[in-house]
Amino acid sequence: MSYDKYRNVQQQTENPRDTEYRLFARVTNALMTNQDPKTTGFIQAIDWNRRLWLTLQSDLASPENRLPKELRAQLISLSIWVDKHSRKAMRGEETIQPLIDVNRAIMEGLAQKPGQPAPAPGAPATPAAAPVSPPGAPPSGGLAIKT
Repeated sequence: MSYDKYRNVQQQTENPRDTEYRLFARVTNALMTNQDPKTTGFIQAIDWNRRLWLTLQSDLASPENRLPKELRAQLISLSIWVDKHSRKAMRGEETIQPLIDVNRAIMEGLAQKPGQPAPAPGAPATPAAAPVSPPGAPPSGGLAIKT
């Protein structure tokens, strides 16, 4: 089965919340496995995370976005912080652990089903994490994020 067929089936069966969770899991895992600033994966992981947040920021600013305005504003502020912190981390002025922590918090929120109480802080998110692949590559067996 080709990757395109797999992706089409996945898009037909996965709700947007699960898709966002899966993407955050992949990006966060890339950050977790590339924490050494001396590797090329370090910059690539930060850049991937930064692009994810910039894409979210653009979507949140769209008039078609149906999230409550207050939540949208908070998430846009968070995306601005992620962008600034990412640039500092790329210059070696900050670590990437805060980016990992923010992504995990977002994943915990995405793991909640509407009407479900929030999990206790630090509790693992419920959906299974997706394997990590570089941006644009088909999924493969690999590392799963640990929450």
